[in-house]
Amino acid sequence: MTLTLTPSLTIRFRCAADGAWRVIRTHTRRLSIVSLSFLKMEVLVFKYHGE
Repeated sequence: MTLTLTPSLTIRFRCAADGAWRVIRTHTRRLSIVSLSFLKMEVLVFKYHGE
């Protein structure tokens, strides 16, 4: 399931490959991604910067 809250912020929910708890962060000049995994669920937050 994908929620587009604003043109620069999108949240995606999906099933995780395993039940491990983890937080992964990565970013480029125009995009930041945060991935939260817990209880066989993964939440990805995409934040676009700039134009």
